[in-house]
Amino acid sequence: MNISDSGIENRIIYLDNMRWLLVIFVVLEHSSHAYTNLIWWPVADKDPSITAGWISTLSDAFAMPLLFYIAGYFAIPSIEKKGVLSFLKGKLKRLGIPWLICIFAICPILPLIYHFTRNGLTLTMSYYELWVILLKNAAALNTGLIVSMNELMTHNQFYQRYMWFLSLLIVFFVVFSLVYSWRKEWFDRIDQPCITKPPVVSSTLKFLFGVGFLTAICSFLTVGAMFAFSPKLTNPEPLFTLGNIIQFRPSRLFFYIIYFAFGLITYRNKWIERGKFPGHFKTWTLSCAGLLIVYLWVHHQILNGPNHLKEIHGALFFLILNFLTIAALGFLASLGVRYWNRPTRFDENMGSNSYNIYLSHYIFVLIFQLILFAVPGLPGIVKFGLVSVLSIVCAYAVSQYVIKPFPGTSIFVTIMVCIAMILIL
Repeated sequence: MNISDSGIENRIIYLDNMRWLLVIFVVLEHSSHAYTNLIWWPVADKDPSITAGWISTLSDAFAMPLLFYIAGYFAIPSIEKKGVLSFLKGKLKRLGIPWLICIFAICPILPLIYHFTRNGLTLTMSYYELWVILLKNAAALNTGLIVSMNELMTHNQFYQRYMWFLSLLIVFFVVFSLVYSWRKEWFDRIDQPCITKPPVVSSTLKFLFGVGFLTAICSFLTVGAMFAFSPKLTNPEPLFTLGNIIQFRPSRLFFYIIYFAFGLITYRNKWIERGKFPGHFKTWTLSCAGLLIVYLWVHHQILNGPNHLKEIHGALFFLILNFLTIAALGFLASLGVRYWNRPTRFDENMGSNSYNIYLSHYIFVLIFQLILFAVPGLPGIVKFGLVSVLSIVCAYAVSQYVIKPFPGTSIFVTIMVCIAMILIL
């Protein structure tokens, strides 16, 4: 991406690199789900892995908020370059079309696999019957909390899966465009010399505690409001559906809003150019390492600790998560500024394919999880490793050699495969 400010194109390379790394973490997280005793995941393997659980827990803490941060950072230069209408049109095309295709072609496969693995590896209904049920449920335009993920799967309720990210990101871009049209001056970059100052420990800690407390307070207030208005609620992080068009966890909504806004502010105030953010590398490193240790320990206590302390451990876990997220951003950004801010062919290639890897990885993850499901005795950590590597390689190959050179053909083939499954399965 070319940006008009002198020199900034050389300073944001690490953000592009960070984006593809975060997508890889998302793939690892989904690859791990079959081996972490998640009863609602389509493939519930009988060979769990502690390592897979750690990877899943770690990725859940920072991958998606940081992707919203990066989206926010690039939003202002993109809309300045294209104009509001072209910006919106481009986002709707780039995000909206894949959203529709994946929802109607890939997402219905998941409940099919869910029932298949829980009914002696036999199909209890045809893909067509299941596809019609999901379509009818989607057309109901339900709004409200989805309390139980397992019940959602059992009763074939409409669920966007990993496409929730695109639907919510579209909303963010639409709202951003409206505010930009109304108050463009709010997003004008500050007009002052970029005098780079050495990183300071105190300002780094202000970022850590400021953003951490802000997201924690908003999240805890949201969770408290859900329990107040839904007395029967037991899960502090249920899914919320808005007309089945937008789906997200309310407990994380302010995470995403704040990190998207944080990206906007970082660009507008030239924090990277001025050296204000990411800040002090050692402070971020030590903070991230310490919080990560506590985070994983508390998660272990939730799973294996005494029952009467689970609520306390759960609240502590969610509190630590808020601080670990900003610490992870600061650590990755400061690491990127120092060691990962030069263009390489590998990084450029991965960056140009990262979005398509995100779009296509889900189906490969499930295919390989399903194949290895039938292999008894193989350790869960080995299965997790195989699923992760094979899914990343296949998703990359599809992006590089199919989707990028033949985007129209890729859409056509996907639709034809969906129709074939409706007719055959």
